[in-house]
Amino acid sequence: MFLTEAAAAVLAGLAGPVGARPDAKRVSRLVIDRPGVYENILVDGEWGEHDLVRITADDVVLRHCTIRHGRRDGVEVYGRNVRIENCHIHHLLHGTYRAEKNLDAHGITGRPLNLTVRNTEISHVSGDALQFDPGRKVEPWAWDNVLVEHCFLWTGPLDRDCADYRRGERPGENAFDSKVAPAGPRARITIRHTLMLGWGHGAIGNGAALNLKEKVQAVIDSCVFVENDIAFRCRGSGGDRASAWVTARNCTVYRTARVFRLESGVENVRIFHLAVGEGVKREFDPAPGPGAGHEVHGSRRAPALAAWPYTALPVGEVVAPGTPPASADDAIPTKAATGVRDP
Repeated sequence: MFLTEAAAAVLAGLAGPVGARPDAKRVSRLVIDRPGVYENILVDGEWGEHDLVRITADDVVLRHCTIRHGRRDGVEVYGRNVRIENCHIHHLLHGTYRAEKNLDAHGITGRPLNLTVRNTEISHVSGDALQFDPGRKVEPWAWDNVLVEHCFLWTGPLDRDCADYRRGERPGENAFDSKVAPAGPRARITIRHTLMLGWGHGAIGNGAALNLKEKVQAVIDSCVFVENDIAFRCRGSGGDRASAWVTARNCTVYRTARVFRLESGVENVRIFHLAVGEGVKREFDPAPGPGAGHEVHGSRRAPALAAWPYTALPVGEVVAPGTPPASADDAIPTKAATGVRDP
């Protein structure tokens, strides 16, 4: 059973304008240590050796900001109940393209608790567009409950020399990379209606749009993947690291070498209604393979791929709510962050 044609015209990617307006306040660094709304700010690091935005307060909204030209992270979130929306984060380049000197500069990172990233574009970072938590800590809390929706996470060859990178080099590791403290709870993230393009052709091996590993529970819903080496890299147990749990629903993939790479007996990988479009070489990489709880249900037709450039693409036929299978494991973890203090 499918939705009507009108209801099926669902887009993955940006749903509106992003970035600061022409009259924006311009700074080289923004430190947010008080609750509130921070809006229409151009944070231009001018290639300095510092993080550009650091959020340590709870109950924050960062809206319509442009964050660019840094050699460290774009936004670090160490607060609770934070909302980032309508922002443009780009050109964060640490080190050089050479593998031995390729260093991470992430778009959004930190240790958030109840974070929503909505209608935001992140591109041309030397690390990951999104990564939580590089420190793998549980104090004062472990990261949890992240919702990413209607975002455009992408990379491609640079059109000019930037920092110590050169024109034509392609920065970036993953659109999202999970790191979770072994002693902490299972971290939950939902990524929906998001477009991920160009990952896995850079300086690291097995680069992927999604690098889902350690004790993460990820729901990837109605997303589109284009021109990635791997769309889903799902990693199982190893040493003291637990297996990731991954649910992929109503996703559409184009021009990708490997849609799923399932490693080390990764558990509870559940794939519902995948649409495979043009240029996909292989749906499953011949890695060691999945473990217990692996399920594959149904398929869909992919729409024709539009010509570049674009910031959003149609998902295609979306399975109607309630079509089996559905369970609590497939649900969005909890409500989205409001960014304001509860009364």
